[in-house]
Amino acid sequence: MAETGIRKVDQNGLKSGQVLTIILLIAGFVLDSWGLVAFVALAQLLGALDLPFAPYRLFYHFVLKPSRLVQPRVIADNPEPHRFAMLVGALFNGAGVLALAAGVAPVGWLLVGIVIALANVNFWLDFCLGCWVYYQLNRRGVPGFVSGPVE
Repeated sequence: MAETGIRKVDQNGLKSGQVLTIILLIAGFVLDSWGLVAFVALAQLLGALDLPFAPYRLFYHFVLKPSRLVQPRVIADNPEPHRFAMLVGALFNGAGVLALAAGVAPVGWLLVGIVIALANVNFWLDFCLGCWVYYQLNRRGVPGFVSGPVE
C-alpha cells in the first residue's frame, strides 16, 4: 500500500534520544558498566521497532516535553531511516555488550565508541550516517528500504 500525505517526524524527539545515548554510553564507559550499554541497546531496539513503550520515547513525552525543556520541532521527514539508524546503533551496542561480557573490553568499548561518535555527529552536525545508508539502499532498490528522501 502506497503512503499518502506528508509524513512528519519530531526532530527534537530524535535529538533527545541522541543526547540520552551519548550521556548513558559515556557514563557506561566511565563506570565500566556493560549494564548501561545494554539498557541503551534495548532502548534503541525498542525505538527502532517504533514501540509506544520505548524508553527514550517515554522520557521525551512524559519528562522533557511537559517540563518544556524541549519543544517539538516537527518537520516533513520519513521515520524509517531514523528507525534503521537506531537499529544499527542497537546492534553495535548489543555486540559491544557481548564483547564486554566475554572479557574483550577493547572491542566492546570500540563498538560503543563508534555509536557515541556517530550520535555526536548526528546531534551536532545534523548528519545521520544510518539514514544516509538507508537512502543509499533505497536508491539501489534493496527490498525493505521503501522510503526515498523527502524533497
